[in-house]
Amino acid sequence: MNKENSSGLWRPVPLVICNILAILLIISWYGEAGRVLWEQADAWVFYKLNGSLSGGHYWQLFWAAANTKRFDITSALVILFIYMFYIFSGKREQIVNRTAVGVLILFSTVLAIQFSKNFLDYGRPGPSSSLQPVILLTEIIGGFEFKDHSGSSFPGDHGIALIMFTSMLWFFAGRTYGLAMLVLSAFLMLPPMVVGAHWLTDNLVGSAYVSLVALSWILATPLHARLIRMVTPLVSKSFALNEKLLALIGGGPANTGMELANSPLYALKGFCMGSADIIPGVSGGTMALILGIYERLLSAIRSFDRAWLQSIFRFRISEALARNDLLFLIPLGFGIVFAIIFFTRIIPLPTLIITHPEIIYGLFFGLVLASIVILMGEVEKYGARELIITIAGVVLGFTIVNLVPVETPNAAWFIFLCGFIAISAMLLPGISGSFILLILGKYAYVINALGTFDLVVIATFGLGALSGLVVFSRTIVWLLKRYHQPTLLVIKGILIGSLWIIWPFQERVYETVRDQERLVGASPIWPDAFNSTVAASASFMIAGFILVMIIHRLSSRKSTPVVAGATK
Repeated sequence: MNKENSSGLWRPVPLVICNILAILLIISWYGEAGRVLWEQADAWVFYKLNGSLSGGHYWQLFWAAANTKRFDITSALVILFIYMFYIFSGKREQIVNRTAVGVLILFSTVLAIQFSKNFLDYGRPGPSSSLQPVILLTEIIGGFEFKDHSGSSFPGDHGIALIMFTSMLWFFAGRTYGLAMLVLSAFLMLPPMVVGAHWLTDNLVGSAYVSLVALSWILATPLHARLIRMVTPLVSKSFALNEKLLALIGGGPANTGMELANSPLYALKGFCMGSADIIPGVSGGTMALILGIYERLLSAIRSFDRAWLQSIFRFRISEALARNDLLFLIPLGFGIVFAIIFFTRIIPLPTLIITHPEIIYGLFFGLVLASIVILMGEVEKYGARELIITIAGVVLGFTIVNLVPVETPNAAWFIFLCGFIAISAMLLPGISGSFILLILGKYAYVINALGTFDLVVIATFGLGALSGLVVFSRTIVWLLKRYHQPTLLVIKGILIGSLWIIWPFQERVYETVRDQERLVGASPIWPDAFNSTVAASASFMIAGFILVMIIHRLSSRKSTPVVAGATK
C-alpha cells in the first residue's frame, strides 16, 4: 500500500468527478430519452449473448453451471486466493496493513450492497422474463439447479461486489493486481447476462452508480485511513500472538517471512493434490511430483519420528516443533483437506466423473502425460538396465490399475486398513489411493462419509491414513536415499502404466451399491468420430499438458533442492 493511498487526505477532484458521474448515470436511467437508449443497448447485448447458447450442449452446460451457487462460492474463493497472494507477498508490517485493508474492503462492499437493497431495489425483471424470443437453459439443461431469471435485477449485487473489490484492490495493491481482478470481474459478470437473469444496465448503471458513490466517499476522503487505523491494532495483536510460534516452527524470522510468502502457493499445490486424490486412477503423489514438492513432502512427513515423539512426551514442545517443516505442511494440508471438502460438498467430482468422464479424465491424462515427459527428460542416460527397470514399473502400474474391485466388510479394523493402504498408494506417484479404495470396495463408502461428515468412519480412516503416512513415507525416503535412480525409474514406469486407466475414452462399467455408482471395469477405446465430446476432452487434455509445463517451468526457477531423508 503506497503512502499516497494511506495518507488519509481529502482528494476533492476524484470525489467530485465520481459523484458527478454517478448522478449523470442515475439521471440517464430515470430520464425518458436516456432510458430509450439504455433499453436498446440492453436488448442488443442480451440477444448477442443469449443467442450464443445455440452453440452446443457443452457451451450450454458451462453457462448453466456458471449460474449456480457453487460457482459463486468458487469465484469468491478465487478472489480470496488472489488477495491472499497480495497479503503474503509483503513483509511483516505490510501483511498487517494489507489484512486491515481486506477488512475495510469487505466492510465497504457489504455496506454498499445493503444500501442498494434498502434504497435502490427497482423491482425490474430480468431479460429472460421480459423479452421474446429467449433461450431458457432451464428448459434444456437438467440435473442441477441454476438461475436463469430474476424478478428484481436492478441494481446487481454481484456487480457491486466485483466493482468495489476490483477498484479497491487496484487502489491499494496497484495495477498488476487491479488488472488481474478487472479481467476476472468482467468474466464473472457475464454468466447472469448470458442466461437472462441480469441486464447490461444492472451492472453498467445500477452497480456502477452505487459503487461510484461508495468508492468516492471511502477512498477520496480520510475515511479509509481512519478505518484502517482502527482495525490495524487488532490485526497486529492477532499477528503478534502467532509470530513467535511461526518463527519457531519456521526456523527463524528470515525463513518465516519467506515461507509465509509462499504459503498461498503451498495451499494451491495442496488443493491440486487433494483434487487428484478424489479421482480414481490419479495419484496425489503424481501431483506432488508434478508440482516439484514430492521429496520435500516425504522428508517433512518423515520428521515425525521417534526423536519427535520423545520431545513431545518430555514436554519439549519447542524442540519438537523445530524438527518439522510445518510452514510447508500446514498450508499444504489445508489445501488438501479443503479440496476434498470442496469436491465432495460444493462440486461433486465423483458424480462428474460418471456424468462427464471424457472431460475429467482428459484433463488428468494431460497432467500425467506432461509429468511423464518432464520426468523422462530428467533421466541422465538410458541403458539396458534403466529400460528393464522402467518396463518393470510399467507392468506394475498396469497390473494395479486393472485389478477388479471386490466386496469387503465395513468393520472398523478394515476401514483402518483401507486408510493405511490408500494413503500409502497416494504417496506413490502413479497409483491412485482412490482406485485402491475401489479395489477394496470402499471408495463410495469413504467418499460418502466425507461428504456427510460421518465422524466415526472419518476418524477410523484417518488413523489408518496417519499410520500409513508414518510407515510408508519412511520406506519411500529410504528407497530414494539408497536407490534413488532405480526408484524414480520405477515410479516413472508406474506413471506410464497408469495411463491405461486414465485414457478418457473407455468402455466403463459401473455398479450401483448403496445408491452409489462405482467403477468396476474399463477398457480403452478410440473415438468413432470427432464430435463435441472429443473436442472438449482434447481441449482439457491440452490444457492439462500446458498447465503442468508452466508449473514445472515456474517451479524450476524457484525450487531449492531438498535432500531425501534430511531432518532439522
